[in-house]
Amino acid sequence: MAVATLVLTLTGQQPAGAADDPPFAPYQEMHANCTVTHRLNDDPIVFPGLVGASHNHTFVGNPATNANSTPQSLVGGATSCEDTLDASGYWFPTLLQNGVVRLPDKPTVYYKSDVKDYRTVRPFPPGFRLVVGDVRTPDAAHFTGDWQCPGYKGKEIPASCPSGSSLVIRMKAPSCWNGVDLDPADHKSHMTWPVNGVCPASHPVPLPQLQVKIPYPLPGGVTGGLSYSSGASYSFHYDFMNGWNNARQVYLVGHCINGGRQCNGYGIDPHKP
Repeated sequence: MAVATLVLTLTGQQPAGAADDPPFAPYQEMHANCTVTHRLNDDPIVFPGLVGASHNHTFVGNPATNANSTPQSLVGGATSCEDTLDASGYWFPTLLQNGVVRLPDKPTVYYKSDVKDYRTVRPFPPGFRLVVGDVRTPDAAHFTGDWQCPGYKGKEIPASCPSGSSLVIRMKAPSCWNGVDLDPADHKSHMTWPVNGVCPASHPVPLPQLQVKIPYPLPGGVTGGLSYSSGASYSFHYDFMNGWNNARQVYLVGHCINGGRQCNGYGIDPHKP
């Protein structure tokens, strides 16, 4: 099936290719603000149907997400996200401090444009799944995320953070889709990065760039003894299983990303209604 036909079928929209330059917009994004719902040793993307086969994950979004979940089973379900029509599953390894679980405050998943023409970004198709980052990352130098707290940004957990602050992990995802695969065997190769702000011919469809921001409040700012259930700090990764109501996501991508807005978790930009 041709890419254009597939995109129309899956998203209800034709791929856009505006010849003119997009108007300046300082923001082109929407937010998914979701609280933690549960923890399980499940991963329905990497170990589908295998209960307890994974390291421990912290889940936000759909509270029913487990080893047997599929995108189809998530759609229309409950959610801990501010937008009640986002029943997607989002999960990441659980952070431990000397063996004690440290849960984050409300994580944010940003949906942004990572291409020059933000008007061409299309919503995630129904059935879409993605793993971002790699548990097999060999060392901090190869880590694609960033650790942050006031006065610090780097690839490794800092020696300490100011008392009363949170330690934040951030990681971006590639945003160019090949227009064909919803979840290939490696859960990654259907996506790649834009080149000079344009999606390459092999992955011609711009989708929202997912960026996670996960804040961990730490008593006294002490960072010693931190590690993930998946291993060292640089083993951090995250998973996305699309459980959006499709019509709602199509609207939000059009209104917020294509419209050059900075929408909050309810799909509203108070500065550009």
